[in-house]
Amino acid sequence: MTTTTANEVERKLKYATDGLFTFHNCDFMHEPRFKAAYQYGVVNGRSDLSIEWRVHVAIWCATQCAALEGDFVECGVHTGILAGSIMTWLDFGSMNDKKYYLLDTFEGIPVEQISSLEASLIEQMNRKYPTGDATFLMAKSKFKKWSNAKIIRGKVPETLDQVESEKIAFLSIDMNVASAEIAAAEHFWPKLQPGGMILLDDYGWEAHIYQKLAFDEFAKANNINILSLPTGQGLIMKPHSSTKN
Repeated sequence: MTTTTANEVERKLKYATDGLFTFHNCDFMHEPRFKAAYQYGVVNGRSDLSIEWRVHVAIWCATQCAALEGDFVECGVHTGILAGSIMTWLDFGSMNDKKYYLLDTFEGIPVEQISSLEASLIEQMNRKYPTGDATFLMAKSKFKKWSNAKIIRGKVPETLDQVESEKIAFLSIDMNVASAEIAAAEHFWPKLQPGGMILLDDYGWEAHIYQKLAFDEFAKANNINILSLPTGQGLIMKPHSSTKN
């Protein structure tokens, strides 16, 4: 029987960040198109983040959904890493038949939306979000290059009706709290096109267990399954035929 030393394991790891450690190939990170998309995505982002694989998943999902009728929606934008990467990758400005709606408070999680169960897990999370207009103004500057990007500032679910589209192809949800995320999913589910996807950024993360439990109930109620990804994300695809909306 052979053994593997710690140094040998370290040499073989291809990706070791953001909670994901793998020996598997990740050449996508070195592709010029991906590098350009990711580099624009992380503009104004936290310097300690390295989330290439999560962005890779988001780009793949968005690319599949780009062929569908309907608009894109992101609930929980912050500095716009995912949206900035996706829109750069897709050359979203040339997609005249689509809009990309970007919803966020741009000031963190509204305290009243944090349940007593969640409070102990995410009590320090809002420290990452500065108050005031700084994040919002940076987002406006970052996305002004795309005329079909629509920034909506405020709390979900109050702002959901400002998304004017009746057909949604892609929905990204990352608001770090169950009540707002489920409200967004329930609002957009009837509008999500068959084959359309919902990407849940927090689904598998330990600190967001109550979001996972809430989405497991959402999935059960709608007779669907959630794909749990090793990146910590969760993925829902709207069935092409279903007895429930």
